[in-house]
Amino acid sequence: MKRNGGTQDEQAIDLGVGGLELSAPRPGRIRGMGPAEDTAPLVQGQHSTDSEHNPVEAATRLPAGRQGMTSQIVLLTFISGIGGLLFGFDTGVISGALPYLRDDILAPYSQDPARLAWLQEVVVSATVVCAGLSSALGGAFSDAFGRKRALLLGDGLFAVGAVVLASAGGVGALVIGRALVGLGVGLASVTVPAYIAECAPTSIRATLVTANVFMITFGQFAAYLSDYLFTFVPGTWRWMLGVAGVPALVQMGGLFFLPESPRWLAAKGRKEEAKRAQHTLHGLQYNADETQTASMVSSDDRGAVQNKGLNIWDALKSPVLRYQLHVGVGLQVLQQAAGINTVMYFTPSILELAGFHNKRTALLVAMLPAGVNALGTVAGAFAIDRMGRRKLLMASIAGPLTDCNACIHAGCIFCGPVDDPLAPGTCLLSSDSSCGDSAATPGFSYQAGCPSPYTGLILAALVCYLASFSPGLGPVPWAINAEIFPLHMRGLGGGIAATANWGTNAVVSQTFLSLTQQLGGSGAFWLYACIALAGLAWAWAVVPETAGLSLEEVQQMCAMRCNAPVPVPAAISTTEDE
Repeated sequence: MKRNGGTQDEQAIDLGVGGLELSAPRPGRIRGMGPAEDTAPLVQGQHSTDSEHNPVEAATRLPAGRQGMTSQIVLLTFISGIGGLLFGFDTGVISGALPYLRDDILAPYSQDPARLAWLQEVVVSATVVCAGLSSALGGAFSDAFGRKRALLLGDGLFAVGAVVLASAGGVGALVIGRALVGLGVGLASVTVPAYIAECAPTSIRATLVTANVFMITFGQFAAYLSDYLFTFVPGTWRWMLGVAGVPALVQMGGLFFLPESPRWLAAKGRKEEAKRAQHTLHGLQYNADETQTASMVSSDDRGAVQNKGLNIWDALKSPVLRYQLHVGVGLQVLQQAAGINTVMYFTPSILELAGFHNKRTALLVAMLPAGVNALGTVAGAFAIDRMGRRKLLMASIAGPLTDCNACIHAGCIFCGPVDDPLAPGTCLLSSDSSCGDSAATPGFSYQAGCPSPYTGLILAALVCYLASFSPGLGPVPWAINAEIFPLHMRGLGGGIAATANWGTNAVVSQTFLSLTQQLGGSGAFWLYACIALAGLAWAWAVVPETAGLSLEEVQQMCAMRCNAPVPVPAAISTTEDE
């Protein structure tokens, strides 16, 4: 893509950043590149003319009007999506198990509330921290050994971790088991979106990546449901934590019926396998000829040689990759810093704090927000390719901002001073007062009523929070991270972004209970509301629109935005290269 010189055919390229325009020999207007832009294809009315020199795009793009779903694409999305289900299940199941762990393994620490809270945070965050480490290494692993091998390794970790958890005899074994499933979760979180995005047709790519996010949220709902059902059998938390080994074995078997990512195979120079994988996935819809496929392989093979030895420090020298990392990492940090996993990990605990004293009742009620989360993700799957990533994201951020504010003003449901030993909703017959300001205690205090009449308010706020979060802020970070990085950096770049996600997740999950002790419930939600507000401004200024673009066109858009050459010679050949 030539940048020097200029011709009469050049047209302005609106970057949407402070009115800045660049000139480049592109036969159309670049869209979706800034705050003011709407969703639209990169080049109006036609694909990029660079596709003539872009054998990867030429060989992986289906004929016009024939892009769509095949049975193999459906099977691949479902089987690989089991990794997302395990991701959601193993991160969500602990919230229902914690109340029972407090009565069993953690019971000896019940007389020391601070230590008990810390141990609970360690049990929760062991999975999160190890998921962060695994996603950092897992991206490089999947780039080196393939998407399928990374998922198979993750399944083994899920299965072994489930056995360790089900048989845990103390806190140490519990933490080890949670760490093992965390390693599996991290591998799944970085590998599944890349695998789906590399195999999916452009027109439905984000929808299929969002289907994986639905599997994550469905896994969280399934975790609450199984937690509730296992309260009726002996062993409770052991069954809750151990049952995740079953879907891991199912995915392990299903992966043997799926092809490897054809883009990954092409990058490794495995010509015949790449060809077979394309035909397997797209069936009769795939009409790319032998010349196109051979060109795809030889071009990516050349690129693999040129990029051999590339590491993160080399990548950071490129302004395009710095921008892509800024977007990818920023989105993942925002997703977690908005407080989503304070809800997903601690919903039953929040509901108990709000006045649902019975553990089984709290679990049953917790299924409502978890179900709303899953249904909202379905809505997001339908909207993400139609409405566009940016609009959906910013509309979604406004929800956590509003609903955290509702939690702030629902101070009654977080009872009294932060060191008050009385549980919310406790009957104090000596007083008839309900909820009001108190000069003697920080925040609000609730002194009468059995149970508290304000419990429904926090439940409504949780439901509204998830209804607004799940269609946009849930799937959009994963969708954009699956498509914004070039092929040779997709595993590493996605791994860095996923590590940022898990790192922020660890901070949030490790500090939430302590924050509620130090600041009160309303103080914690003040913090999340401020983060959501800052995130809204950042997303408006920085996040690009990628809807309707092929993976190669996304690279062109990022390069245009940074006023730099396209960073991957193998993917987009320049005029000078020919």
